[in-house]
Amino acid sequence: MDTHYMECYYQTYNTENVDSLASYYHPEVELTSEAGVMKGAEAVLATYRQIIGIFHDKMTPTSIHIDGQIAIVAIIDRFTAKVDVEDFLGMQVAAGESFELKLRGTYEADSDNLFRTIVIERLG
Repeated sequence: MDTHYMECYYQTYNTENVDSLASYYHPEVELTSEAGVMKGAEAVLATYRQIIGIFHDKMTPTSIHIDGQIAIVAIIDRFTAKVDVEDFLGMQVAAGESFELKLRGTYEADSDNLFRTIVIERLG
């Protein structure tokens, strides 16, 4: 895994193309975030579908550190609501409104560069 691979992952994430994004995940990927633990690529992609159904979700990596098959990434995640959202991470967001989260993502990939574990943490 290298920096270019991670940059491509975020470019793919930002396209809202579920099929393209699926190519980065091992079938048994485990993703941990504020939303809890999702096990399996289908669970991760279902959550992604839900998010992009209500938001334009654009992740921008601000720094990427690679150590073998582990990437630690500082991320600015900008959400713009497509519809009124009553509760997202404890926030109420009107259609057209945006907010940003500062995140740290830790990604561990297998030898085929498929993500096996992902941990997303909110900073600040």
